[in-house]
Amino acid sequence: MSGSAPGVRTRRSVLRLTGQNDDLFWYGRAVEALKKLALNDPTSWWYQAAVHGFPADPAGAGLQSAPLPPQQDRTTFWNQCQHQTAFFLPWHRGYLGCFEEIIAATVVSLGGPAGWALPYWNYSDTTNSNAPLLPAAFLNRDDGQGGVNPLWVDGRNVVQGVLQLDQDAVNLNCLTDGVFEGSSRGGDPGFGGPSTGFHHQAVSNGVFGMLESVPHNVVHDEVGGWMSDPDTAAADPIFWLHHANIDRLWEVWRNRNPAFVNPADPNWLTGQTFTLHGAQARVVRYQSADMVNTANVLHGYNYDDISDPLGAAQVAAQPPVAAMTAGPRPPPAMVGASATGIPVGAQGNNARIAINQTAHQAAIAALAPVHQPRAFLNIENVTGTGRTGSYKVYVNTPAAAGQPPLFAGMLSTFGIAKATRDSSHTGGSGGTTVLDITSLLDQLRRERNWDGGHLDVSIVPTDAARMMRAAPDTSLQIGRLSVYYH
Repeated sequence: MSGSAPGVRTRRSVLRLTGQNDDLFWYGRAVEALKKLALNDPTSWWYQAAVHGFPADPAGAGLQSAPLPPQQDRTTFWNQCQHQTAFFLPWHRGYLGCFEEIIAATVVSLGGPAGWALPYWNYSDTTNSNAPLLPAAFLNRDDGQGGVNPLWVDGRNVVQGVLQLDQDAVNLNCLTDGVFEGSSRGGDPGFGGPSTGFHHQAVSNGVFGMLESVPHNVVHDEVGGWMSDPDTAAADPIFWLHHANIDRLWEVWRNRNPAFVNPADPNWLTGQTFTLHGAQARVVRYQSADMVNTANVLHGYNYDDISDPLGAAQVAAQPPVAAMTAGPRPPPAMVGASATGIPVGAQGNNARIAINQTAHQAAIAALAPVHQPRAFLNIENVTGTGRTGSYKVYVNTPAAAGQPPLFAGMLSTFGIAKATRDSSHTGGSGGTTVLDITSLLDQLRRERNWDGGHLDVSIVPTDAARMMRAAPDTSLQIGRLSVYYH
């Protein structure tokens, strides 16, 4: 996957752009131009959004719905986004590269500079208090000149002129997972996701990788509107800045520890070929192996900042990566589960997991000789309708009812309605989110004299979720909660 555009570009933080004749300014101009192109033009805004996903009722969703390209083109180029898979990162990197090439060519056609690069939204930047705020350029409907701002989208979760992401929605705990390609059977799903084939939500009860869960999925939920549904998300201009940041975090992860490496598995490297359109509607084909070096992706690009936001101390504090990745690892072992069919209403819900002590001891005996066992909370078969937002997950011991629960992580419902529909490839079985609760169980034993018999779990909606659950067509259910050791 290579191109002939000018030398390597630098993607810059939108937090450091002013919108005055810079990459952000020209982004708005190019978006406006691409929105005027017809849906069947492969370089149009609407066609490029449909590559990610296209709803059954585009007009009802507020998208351009005609003229449709030929069915063969739709089959080949649309509805390709890779989720719940280790192809999530390389597929989206190629998608961003093709989009960036289209925007850059449009910028030049509008009289702008060569070498335009896609900005990124670093909402996790703790040095900037404005980082979790939707950038101002995307907030106003009026463009200030009597027209409509091309970066504005109706329906986002804007409250009194502000859209602020929850602080837990942008945490970067995913960067501490030293395994890229993980398990799809209850254990560590990996930083990049589990090993699968082509995976446009195509396997029953698919598992999200750590980076895809948080911050990727949760930011989609928190922004709301088109962003909260995979079939409409890429029509929101903030989508591309969000995904540029997710792509940047892949580079941050890879550079923060020499042992953090991309998969060497041939299935990941060359097992899947993806087909998209670049500038001038030329067809671009690529594999994951083409995506490992950003300098070789089409025109080539880098980021202005891939420094480690967590610091070296947090790298050293995690389990030895060599022990986690070398040699065969025993499969994940389930040691406890809740009752099935847990409804999650507008106020959330609580459930109890019973820990099987025999299974607990057997798992420890099998895993301890290989590496320090880790505990994972699986939120299984999450299904729902409508746009239901994100939820905070807490754990506690039955005996500690008077003490505050411990924050375990975030449950996102991004893509769950799609995975629930009978027409989806999952057969309506939804998706699974996995949370690493190793340190929390240690804390419960240390501070609350937990006997390991039961674990109480609370699911609590974020403020954005409460807003979204006000719609009458929303529902959410968890199939089961389980704990695995891996």
